[in-house]
Amino acid sequence: MNFSPEHNVLNQTNNQNADSSGSPLDDLDFDKIKQVFVKNVIWMLLILLLINASTVLYVRYTKPIYSSESILKLDIKSEAGILGIQNPMDQDIKGLSGEIEILKSRLFASQVVNAVGMDVSYFRPGRSHLSDERYGNSPFQVLYNELSPELLDRRIYIEFVGDNHFYLSLDHDQTEGRPKYKFGEMISHRLGKLTIQKTSNFASQKNLVEFYFIINSEDALINYFQKNIVVEPINFNANTIKIALSDPNKYKAKSLLQAIDTIYLNFTKAAKNLAVEQKISFLDRQMKKTQVELEQYEDYFEKFTIQNRTTDLSRDLNNTIQLLNQLDSQRFKIRNQITAIELASEQLEEGTPISPVDMPKEIMQLLVDYNKLKNERMLKLESYNENTQVIQRLNQRLEISQNSAKFRLTSYLDNLISTQKELAEKRKFLESNFAELPSMGTSYNKNRRLHSLQEEFYFSLIHSKIELEIAKAGTVTNFVILSPASMPNEPIKPKKLIIYGAGAIISLVICFLFGAIAYISDDKISNSRELEKHLMAPLLGVVPKYRAEKLPTTRLVVSNNPKSSMSEALRSIRTNMEFMSSGNGRKIISITSTVSGEGKTFITVNLAAIFAYSGLKVVVIDLDMRKPKVHLAFGKQETSKGVSTILIGKNTVDECLNTTEVEDLHYISAGPTPPNPSELLLGKRYDEFISELKEKFDIIMLDTPPVGLVTDGILVMKKSDLPLYVVRANYSKRSYLKSVHGLIRNNKFHNMSVIFNSASNKGTYGYGYGSGGTSGYYEETVKSKKRSFFRKK
Repeated sequence: MNFSPEHNVLNQTNNQNADSSGSPLDDLDFDKIKQVFVKNVIWMLLILLLINASTVLYVRYTKPIYSSESILKLDIKSEAGILGIQNPMDQDIKGLSGEIEILKSRLFASQVVNAVGMDVSYFRPGRSHLSDERYGNSPFQVLYNELSPELLDRRIYIEFVGDNHFYLSLDHDQTEGRPKYKFGEMISHRLGKLTIQKTSNFASQKNLVEFYFIINSEDALINYFQKNIVVEPINFNANTIKIALSDPNKYKAKSLLQAIDTIYLNFTKAAKNLAVEQKISFLDRQMKKTQVELEQYEDYFEKFTIQNRTTDLSRDLNNTIQLLNQLDSQRFKIRNQITAIELASEQLEEGTPISPVDMPKEIMQLLVDYNKLKNERMLKLESYNENTQVIQRLNQRLEISQNSAKFRLTSYLDNLISTQKELAEKRKFLESNFAELPSMGTSYNKNRRLHSLQEEFYFSLIHSKIELEIAKAGTVTNFVILSPASMPNEPIKPKKLIIYGAGAIISLVICFLFGAIAYISDDKISNSRELEKHLMAPLLGVVPKYRAEKLPTTRLVVSNNPKSSMSEALRSIRTNMEFMSSGNGRKIISITSTVSGEGKTFITVNLAAIFAYSGLKVVVIDLDMRKPKVHLAFGKQETSKGVSTILIGKNTVDECLNTTEVEDLHYISAGPTPPNPSELLLGKRYDEFISELKEKFDIIMLDTPPVGLVTDGILVMKKSDLPLYVVRANYSKRSYLKSVHGLIRNNKFHNMSVIFNSASNKGTYGYGYGSGGTSGYYEETVKSKKRSFFRKK
């Protein structure tokens, strides 16, 4: 009988993914999740144990922190309003946010540090790395001076020796060579001088022996306060705030918070007036600067007045113009006089009558006398001869008058020229001054305006300073402690319940993530449900894992375990194959896998045995000529003849045919490994070989090479009636199914079926045996040993 190429006993649609309209939970494989959990349960338990143990250790070895709290009501008032003066700092004083920033500021922290006297901290070593601070109950007290910075902020260890002596060292591990000192004596060291005295608590703590102390620097203490203080607003309308201070020592936290509340009263007032004082200081500096500038302007005005002998430049400018006009008039008049003198001199030289114009009276009189003598001579000449004595005397008188006139004209002309030069120089001087007067006036007026502005600015500074001083004098604080510093009873951290709960949640989340990653990263097919979800071909059956004994190599086991669940699964596969049969012809069944180790040879020989037990004549052909295993399954040694020698015509089928312990079950081994297995399977001799086997046997089982490694299996599958593909649980990867899909798509193996091998019989379902039912009904002949929970499944 032949297998129908169109067989669909197991509809392929059942092998596709679940209906997309289903629940998202349908995509989860709960059987695989359970398997992943069982496989990694040890790791998950370790994660839970480590994380929760870490939380326990954290709580055990974390120093508890206590917090003391107080509530303050702040109301900053300025009594300066009584005087009718607005306080310029009023807005800042009423700002609650500003008060919070002051409390958290480094400046306020430094005030607290200087007031509380925390320069030395005393400690008693506690369990593990923890230590107990002796705040207010230290058995000794440290006094120091002239300390080196190297000694600050470091541990100095002290060990009591009796009631009066002690050892002192900078290294806790130092036990030899330590100097021994006496209480109360001065200890001189290169890093400073110390004196250690006993306190009233010494008697009750001297048996504790070991202590250490730290001399704190100011920066370290300030950083401590800023780190541990918390200031929060409670009600902005009521101006209430909460101050909290945290410390491992609850008594220290309360004591320091009380000190903060007390110090804040005085500090607040100083802080409020700080800005006013800074403004007053600024005003003082500006007033001094302005006063100096005013003095400079006054010196300028004084020098200007002395140099220019005036303070009214506009009037001086008008006077200068008038002087210039007067000088011009004088110069014009002198020029006319010079012209008249020059004309008179010429007329005098020529002997012509002179007309004196614009001349001094003395000169005019001389010229008139000269003209008279000249006229008299002319009249005398009409009556007398020139040689007469009368004419001669007139000539002498005329000469004397002429000489006298010349002399007076020359002297007068020289005086006029000299005066003209003086007027020219004076004009030049006035003109130069006239050109400078506008610029001098501009500079003078500019300085006068600046002087006025500086005077106004100076008066405004004086007014502002008076206002600020009155505001400073009138600023008071109304400070109310609504809730004094409390004594903490329970530590604020570590919060045990929260830490334990967080540790439990984190451990569960990490375990969940670990399981999810393990689930996602596990790409091996673990159960039939997962296989069917990703498989395009029908699933012919599921073969459970053989647990009766450990097999070093592939073996025939159904003959020894005929009632085992694996035998029944193979019988179910055989039944399914019979239902897929369409006639009574001979059946050629090829079995392959993706890679070696998936159990194709194991399935081949044991399925062949199941067919043989049903009365059919079966032969197993080992076509994996590169890595033959069929002869090992039957407990035989490899021979020098087999499929390879048959295909080259060296031996016949009967010569290579081998019997087994199962009646009607035969096998032919692969024979010597040929150099060209693929070419042998493509040859005509292979078809003749198969035809000869079909004449002798009912079922021909072909054990082919893995198709993921070589192509020999594909050549065989094309000439078989039913190609089977073996997938092994927890061994085969999902990517191996691409080979199955490739065979169906590319090589048209639409009648290919898949056998799921070595499946777990717990919580698994499929063809061949039920969900745990079959494995419980049948018993294996050889009982498996009980496995430890910690052994690998």
